[in-house]
Amino acid sequence: MGLTYKVLPPGYAANTRKADSTHEKLPDAGVRRTIRRMQSIRILAVILALLSGTAPAEPSRDLLREQFEQSVRAIAAEVDGVVGVTLEDLATGERFSINGDVVFTQASAIKLPILIELFRQVERGRYDLDAEVRLEATDVVPGSGVLQQLTPGKVTLTLRDVATLMVTVSDNSATNMIIDRVGMERVNETMLALGLTETKLQRKMMDAGAWSENRENLSTPDEQSALLKILADTDSTFLSAASRDEILRILSIPKPSRIRPGLPPGTRVAHKTGSLDGVVVDVGIVFMEERAFIIAMMGNWLADAAQAEDAMSRIAGAAYGYFDRVASSNRYGHRK
Repeated sequence: MGLTYKVLPPGYAANTRKADSTHEKLPDAGVRRTIRRMQSIRILAVILALLSGTAPAEPSRDLLREQFEQSVRAIAAEVDGVVGVTLEDLATGERFSINGDVVFTQASAIKLPILIELFRQVERGRYDLDAEVRLEATDVVPGSGVLQQLTPGKVTLTLRDVATLMVTVSDNSATNMIIDRVGMERVNETMLALGLTETKLQRKMMDAGAWSENRENLSTPDEQSALLKILADTDSTFLSAASRDEILRILSIPKPSRIRPGLPPGTRVAHKTGSLDGVVVDVGIVFMEERAFIIAMMGNWLADAAQAEDAMSRIAGAAYGYFDRVASSNRYGHRK
């Protein structure tokens, strides 16, 4: 709707007061100046909103966001330990964070930066995802995964299959095979080049001496969220569309999750989990019908891992409900 102004002749207000002194007394000059100033501010706000291509925020929408943020904070506060959460709506850029810049041990969630570095080197011609590699005795380590149960020297897989095992069953042997090829220092150099200064690969899987030396694999909710955003950004030039699609395909293969239990059945989630004693992590992209959102959740110093996992599932459910409601409603909360 346009704004319409009426131009009055000089002296109009004074003549009107003289002609009809029985009318209600006008506000004094100070009040009138305040009113004019408020009106000018409102007009300026509308103009700025129109120029930016956005509509002025609706108070009820702001209240809904406040309720959502409070619910997430309340769930996180129930956990006996330290919890970090970063959420971002990929359609609007709306973002919410708790301890987003706090550094957390990543456990197996560090395998996401390793996977991305592998694809970066594949694009540069250093490796072929379909080339075969052989499992050697020196590759085999305990912990999660299936390769430790197979026969070294007799088993060959494509590099793509090794990467898939690294993500889907969090195979530690597969992870070390990829680290040996891409190089720990190159993973860290790439993270630094992306501005992710706290995301650090400092040890291979099942390094017996790492714990006492405090050589943990690290990141923050904000930085893992930024890494996931690269995968979702169709305009990103860091990786080709084909590489981004293949990484998301691998990350979307169903596996144990802290995110998925809080979502409607069948919801696609491209994510990577991690867990150690006292540590629980799950970072990923949740795909809804109308849009997608990033969720990066981390916990350390945990007294009860199961409690933290339950809290993360509830936070994921709350985020899905909030972003879905916003996506399927107009400015006034009227749903389709």
